[in-house]
Amino acid sequence: MKRKVLVILLCSALSLGGVACGAVEVGEVAGQQRSIEDTPAVSESTEGNEGTEQTTDKEENTVSKELTASQRAVIVGQDWGPAVTKTILKFDEKVKETSVSAEDFKVMETKEMFNWSALAEGSTADPTQHIEFESERKVVDAYTCDENGEKTSDSEYVAVELYYSPDEGSPFCYDLFKGNNTICNPYNLAVTLADGQTLTAEAGDEVVSVTVNDKIDFDNAFYPQLLKTDISLEFTGAEGHTIHYASYEPEADGAKHPLVIWLHGAGEGGNDPRLNTLGNEVTALYSDEFQKVMGGAYVLAPQCPTFWMQYDESGNWMDNKGVDSIYLHDLKELIDAYVADHENVDADRIIIGGCSNGGYMTMDMILNYPDYFAAAYPICEAYNNSGITDEQLASIKDLPTWFIYAKNDTTVDPTVIEEPTLARLNAIGANVHTSVFDDVHDTSDTYKGQDGNAYQYMGHWSWIYFFNNECEDNGVNMWQWMSEQHK
Repeated sequence: MKRKVLVILLCSALSLGGVACGAVEVGEVAGQQRSIEDTPAVSESTEGNEGTEQTTDKEENTVSKELTASQRAVIVGQDWGPAVTKTILKFDEKVKETSVSAEDFKVMETKEMFNWSALAEGSTADPTQHIEFESERKVVDAYTCDENGEKTSDSEYVAVELYYSPDEGSPFCYDLFKGNNTICNPYNLAVTLADGQTLTAEAGDEVVSVTVNDKIDFDNAFYPQLLKTDISLEFTGAEGHTIHYASYEPEADGAKHPLVIWLHGAGEGGNDPRLNTLGNEVTALYSDEFQKVMGGAYVLAPQCPTFWMQYDESGNWMDNKGVDSIYLHDLKELIDAYVADHENVDADRIIIGGCSNGGYMTMDMILNYPDYFAAAYPICEAYNNSGITDEQLASIKDLPTWFIYAKNDTTVDPTVIEEPTLARLNAIGANVHTSVFDDVHDTSDTYKGQDGNAYQYMGHWSWIYFFNNECEDNGVNMWQWMSEQHK
């Protein structure tokens, strides 16, 4: 008996892991991807076959069909930044739970990337032009689920879990020349059935092909760590700077709670707080673990329009010699307004901190407003010691401050920045704690380098230890210390 021919279109795509604030070595990524220009062309999609029965064999009394689906990416903050950890497919009819497994699916990722290979010696490519890369994402699990990706029985939703690591799965594109991250555009996941694999529709029909819209809509993506976070807020100060920000509020219980402020690094500026809450793992401050230690805490995460270290309206920041930020007063106004708008913020328990550019801004804030904060936690901070006067240091002598950095930081040299400042503070008997690490590496025993040892991050990324609650000083745990600070 004659059968209709199925036209199964496979869309290719490609990828590379994103980077958080700071530069990366060319060798870390060179050779790990291939350009989309080197990918063989595929035929354009045919239209009009969505959801239709494709093959009917009355002799065998079976029906083979194609299903169509939309998809919704799930994005979760990790040590190194965000990762697309799975995608939730919504089919046009239910699929049997028992027919779904990881082996059923193939996923190709295509995304915008900085052209790191263009920096290699002898390259003639323009490194300022972003490119598209594709790679196959390993499927580690698949199952029927609800609309939020939780396992369930027969369903129109199917979750496809993907392997991710510091080198793959990031939806962020870091531009070395601009010094910041953006959300990849494009970012596509082409999901198809693997060769020879089928699903079973609820009615028992054999599903031999699926057609999935491969474009990821990040405005419609699922960010489980941000469910209780408002990332739509903005504030304009008297000096005219508009600062977007994210806000987390603890459960209302009629009691006063501390306010923890996080100031992001250089890579997370702009006007989209998804960048500064996910580029560094700020979501750890929203976690049950941190909130339990703090007894419930408000978290304010302002996003600088450009760079906190910017010291003039011309945009200069990289050669800041230790002078005030142009955002100093407007940021203070934002904090004041936030406290005024949240009556259960304890004004005697405002704790400010941040990393790199945000570490600079932490120092700038406490040097200018030494009596306002209950404590500070500058991480790999970039405030030039030569610009700090003895009078300024004396003003923060009694302010509890916890410095964090790694000895092998090549982005902000601790021998020029932190160490001389700490020496001066210690000389006047300041209230200072420190967590100094030899390097920054994965401590979860999950990710390995090519040598089989723990994955090594850039030495600049010491904020990872803070967000993982791994900072201690003489037996004092940092998160616990934060919870105890009062003016």
